[in-house]
Formats: sequence, structure tokens, C-alpha cells
Amino acid sequence: MKFIPAIIFLFLPWLTVQSQSVIKGRVVVASNGTPIAGCSIFITNTSKGTTSDANGMFELTSIPPGKHDLVVSSIGYETIVYSFSEAQLPLQLKFEMQIKAKELANVTLEESVEEGWEKWGVTFTENFIGTVPNAAFCKILNEKAIRFRYYRKSNRVIAYCDEPILIENKSLGYRIKYQLENFEVNFKAGTLAYLGYSLYEPMEARSNSRKKTWEERREKAYYGSVLHFMRSIYAGKLQEEGFDVRRMKRIPNAEKERVRKTYKGQRMVFNRDGSKISQMQIGSDDSKLPEDSATYFNKIMHQPDYFEVYDTALLKADSLVMEEAGEIKTIHFENYLFVTYTQAKEDDAFLKTVYPPRKASLQRSYVFLSGTMAIYIDMNGNYFDPQEFITTGYWGWREKMANSLPQDYEPGN
Repeated sequence: MKFIPAIIFLFLPWLTVQSQSVIKGRVVVASNGTPIAGCSIFITNTSKGTTSDANGMFELTSIPPGKHDLVVSSIGYETIVYSFSEAQLPLQLKFEMQIKAKELANVTLEESVEEGWEKWGVTFTENFIGTVPNAAFCKILNEKAIRFRYYRKSNRVIAYCDEPILIENKSLGYRIKYQLENFEVNFKAGTLAYLGYSLYEPMEARSNSRKKTWEERREKAYYGSVLHFMRSIYAGKLQEEGFDVRRMKRIPNAEKERVRKTYKGQRMVFNRDGSKISQMQIGSDDSKLPEDSATYFNKIMHQPDYFEVYDTALLKADSLVMEEAGEIKTIHFENYLFVTYTQAKEDDAFLKTVYPPRKASLQRSYVFLSGTMAIYIDMNGNYFDPQEFITTGYWGWREKMANSLPQDYEPGN
């Protein structure tokens, strides 16, 4: 699902500014021009943010280099996202906010029920905050503001919140305001998708030991992450930074599909060790399959739906770069990438989610592009559109809010 909040932006004439790295502007109500005070204006996934004053005016200085999304949000209004790059600075902008339409529960093609945190809080927390070790010290401060809608027919749940989600991550030392735009767990398809915009506020360390602990945990969260990976591609240093990348294809298991169709409408029951207890054909109590057919069915149906085929050659970063335009690089690849981070093994918490049980190996992730089949990255590791870059494997478990870092984070600083 792709969500790009938009509105027509009215640009004011250039004004004299003291610095080239500045954004100034005003936020008003679209219908009548009334200024909006207390509106949140921030560069997503960074610690750069401010609020509008009584006249709706705001100013952001010391803008980091690269391509960014400027987010303008206020309770009761539609979120505005304005994309810009360093080359466009300085900017003088006027944002006209549209009043958010109230949700019409009955205007839908599928019936749903609205439910609260008591029902879906654990599901939301595990998928949004994560089950990584840092999650134990990460708390949502306004959890009751998050609401849920469950669609029974398609077996999926969505979450929405009229105000920013406030997160306190005592493990990494950040307070985070997260403007949630989309969140959906599809139990039938086994997929998770969420989109939002983050503003990070570093917490103040009350001791040198606490500061050192935060620095160590932030570095651990950074190395091997998607942010680290994107910066490594941009710098052309995949292997130097510890990433072994191979192309991968998934080949459908044709025999499993054939067997599934052949025995469609039949049911077999097996012990956990795979031995057959009984078999029957639906609609006929005394119909039996031959013993050898049941054994073969059991064998094939325990195979994966797809076979994974890997290239032996390691990819270099420049083989993924399709185009360069100034500070932006266009990344493209077909099928899957198999990414191994060679500098660390899997966490014990991740191994608890793996079946059958096994020992820790190097951190291995699978990624593919959806939709446009291309993404754009800058020197900071920002990549656009984030919903086009789909991760599974280790990153699918690891890349959650409890491990998230601002895009202006630098290890060792």
C-alpha cells in the first residue's frame, strides 16, 4: 500500500535569509487562512523539528545534506509531506492544512469492527515496537489513543491514531514522536505493512555510564541494519562494511502444486513425526487412498512452496546502481537479494522465532522491490519510497521501532 499525503503548496517569494541551510514558513487553515499554532514541523527520521508559533510561523535551521521529507502535522488535520533536497535551500513555504475527514465506519466494501488496545495491543506492540531485546525498555506512552479495526472476512487488522504515537526508548536513549499513517497486519497473507514519520529527541544521560551504554547499544542497532546497508551501497563499500550480497530467485515447487491439485478435496491426518493416523475423502466416509499415495502426499506437502536458487558471485554496490543524478542514486534489482551481514551472528531472541530450532548463524536477510522496481538513496542512507523495499528473514524481525535510529545518526558520535 502506498500513501503519499499531498496538498497544493503555495510558494512565497524568496526572502533574505542569514543561512542557506534554512527552511522558513507559515502554516494556515486551507479554508480561511487562519494560522495554526503548535503545529509540528520536522524532517522525518531525524532529530530536526520545531513547532509553529501563534502566527503559524516556523523556522528550521542547520538542515543536513541530502534528500528529505518535511512533515507538517497537527491533530485534526491531514498530514502534509513535502520532499526537498539540499540544492533547493533556502526555502520559504506556506502550508495550507485540510481538516481531516472523520472516518465513516459504514462506508466500506467489507464489514469491520472497531476494537481497542485491550484486544490488539500485544499484536501491535510485537509488530511495531518488535520483540528484539531493546523492546523490553521501549514503551508507548499514549497507547490508549491507538485504535483498531478488524476485518473478519479478510482476517486483517489495521491501526490508526489521531495524534502522534509517543515512544520512550530507554534502551537507546530516544523519545520518538511517530506520525502513524498506515498499519496493517494481514493474518491470512502473513504480511505486515506500516508507514509513518518519526521525530527523534535524544534523552539526556544522567551519568557517564548511562551515556556509554546508549552509545554501545546504538552502535549495535546500527551495524548490520538497513540504514547501514543503504549507506554502504551509496559509498560503494558493501563488502568492506561486512555485507555479502548475492542475487536469488524463488522457483515455484511445481510438483507440490501438482500434488495439491491432484488431492484437492481430500483430507489426511498425520502424527507430528509425519506418520499417518488416518485418511479420508470428504463426502465419502469409507473412501481410502492407497498407502503409497498417502506417503508420497505427506512427503511432498512437507516441502517448501518455493525452491531458492542463489548466485555464487558476490555483488558489488555499483552493480545495483542504475543511475546517478547529483546526490541521488537509483537502485534497481530483479527478483531477490540475499544479504548476509558477516560481522555478527543472529540474536538468541530471533532464534526463538525460528522453527525448527537451530544454532545461530550469520545474520541473513532477503529483500525484494515492489511496485516501481526501483528506489532512490542519498548519502545519509535515506531511501524512497520505503514501502517499495520489502525485507524478510533477519531484517524482517530486527527492523522495528525498538531498534530504530535517526537518519542523522553517526556511529562513534
